[in-house]
Parts: sequence; C-alpha cells; structure tokens
Amino acid sequence: MTLLKGYLAEVKKQRSRGRCLHYDSGNRCNKIISAHSIQESGQLRLIEEDGHVYRISSNISTLKKAGGRPQIAKIGVNKVSTFDGFCQRHDNELFRLIDNKLLVPNAVQISLYAYRCLCREYFVKENAVRTFNKFLNHEKMSQRLQKLISNFHEGSVASFARLQGIKTTFDKDVKNGNFDQFEYVCFISKAKWNFQLSGVLYPDYDFLGQKLQDLLDLPAPLSFITFFTAPVHNGWSFTFAWHKESSKICSQFMGSLAALIHNGGSIEDALLRFSFTCCENHAIRISWWDSLTVIQKSSILERFAYLIDLKIQVPNTYLATGLEGIADWHFDHVYSAMRDDKLREF
Repeated sequence: MTLLKGYLAEVKKQRSRGRCLHYDSGNRCNKIISAHSIQESGQLRLIEEDGHVYRISSNISTLKKAGGRPQIAKIGVNKVSTFDGFCQRHDNELFRLIDNKLLVPNAVQISLYAYRCLCREYFVKENAVRTFNKFLNHEKMSQRLQKLISNFHEGSVASFARLQGIKTTFDKDVKNGNFDQFEYVCFISKAKWNFQLSGVLYPDYDFLGQKLQDLLDLPAPLSFITFFTAPVHNGWSFTFAWHKESSKICSQFMGSLAALIHNGGSIEDALLRFSFTCCENHAIRISWWDSLTVIQKSSILERFAYLIDLKIQVPNTYLATGLEGIADWHFDHVYSAMRDDKLREF
C-alpha cells in the first residue's frame, strides 16, 4: 500500500470511529448514529435536486487528480455534513428543539446550533490528531514530508487542545441551561435558499481587513465563533453565535460587518464571500451553481482554495473584498443578542 493510500485509509478509519460527544455521554451511548451537522429534512431537502446537492470537494485524492485545485462534486443529501458524533438517544433529546422546529430565534435554539457546530469541529480535529499520530514517524516518509506532517501535527494538537477547553465551557452551560451565556446575530432572508452551511472560525481579520488575533500564537487562547444557516418562518437565516468568553473579539468582528454595510458595502456579498472563504461544510443547490458564469464559478473555487492551499498567501482583506455580484439573496431583518449591542449599526 502506498503512503497516500495508507493515509486515506486511516482518515476513513478515524471518520468511521463513532463516539458520542454529548456532555453526559457514557456507557449507555451504545447506538452511535451518522448525525447531520446541517439538518437533512429541514435544510438539505429544501435545496436538493433529485436527491443530490453540490459541494466543493477538498478530498485529498480529488485534489491530487486536479493538480491541487478544488472541484465541484455532486453528493447525495444523506451523505452531506454527516459525522458519527452522537448516540441516537442524545442526538434526539438534545437537538429536538432545532431539528423539529423552525428557528425563532431564541437563546436556547441558537446555543444548540452553536453546540452542534462545535461538536462537529471537535470530531474532525480529534480525527486529524489521531491520523497524524499514526503517520508522524512512518518509515516510508521522506524527510521533507515528515517535516510537513510534523508541522501539521503540531498545529492540530494545539488546535484540538483549544477545542477541548472551549467544549468544556459549552458543555457546562448547555448542560446547566445557561443559554444566556451565548450571544448571536441572526440575519433573516425570504429569498430562495440556494446554500446551506455550518461551521466554526477563529476570526483573525475582520470584514474591514483589521487584525483581531494571531492564529500562529499556538499556546494562546483564541476567541471562537460558530455560524450556520437555519429555517425560519417564511424563509431562512444566516446566524453567527459565540460564547460570552469570546465576546470582545466576536463583537469587534460583527461590528466590522456593520461598518462595512454602513460604508456602502453589500451584506449579501459579504456573507457569500465569508461562506466560500471560511467554510468547508456546506451544500449548494445544483441548478444555482450551474446558472453561474464560468468566471463566477472560477472565482468561487479560487477563493475556496484559501482554505486548503498552504502555498497561497491569504490577504488580510479576504473578508473585505471579492466575489461581488454573485449572491442572488437579500436579507430583510436582523436579530441580535450581544452585550456590546451592534444591532443599531446594521
């Protein structure tokens, strides 16, 4: 088996290693399910066509065939955004208020969406650490590749350690019903829904290109924000949510979006730009993507490469400019629950 095939096999093995990430997980969590981090019935089924959606693939084997360039790929909705991170009982009990109900929004629902975003990232990062541990000193690895893997390993270990601390905080407050410890900004749209996503981010630069925190300072704690789309009455929402411990940075981050809009920028352009630059966990309506021009598709794929190509020097203005005029959605309302309330600025 080649080194690449062995690596891909290990990635697949770790991905299928189910465990329950619920705050009260234990011996009774014996029926692990393939949980959707983006709802299948309430979200994915609203944009699927013939049971499929598009997503931009960052699969290693696909990237190798395409010369390192991300490619659009068709995928069945039953396989989109899944992770084996909860047992059936805990998934059903914990998320029933968001899986079976429209987003209002309220603090309870927002907190649960944010918690699921976090758990999916925790699952992915823990798998990465375990995979790199397996290959760190592989006998078939060249010295150059071993150094690269070692750097990846160091970053993954530090990132996972941060996530462990963040999850401990989320676990405590979700378990105890302290939902007022979470803050959010929720944008509402009645336009056609062509895009779904769920993810997390350590904001490094804001929507004006101003630096917020240094991601390369591995031992330092970092502020953390979650984001997701969700169904609401007569439309859908694009929501940012975070724990109060990240309030300072996240409030600055959202304040910069308000300032961008105040200065004449388009919130639709800004959120589409954010989506394709900061999130690999997404689903796209097939007919919408197919309706884009060749230049628009190429621009989106080039922007998505910021996520996966280490050779690209990402500009600090990556959220300030780019991908203008592609979004065909519009936002009608905004709801906010922030201690440093920026609602008036939107």
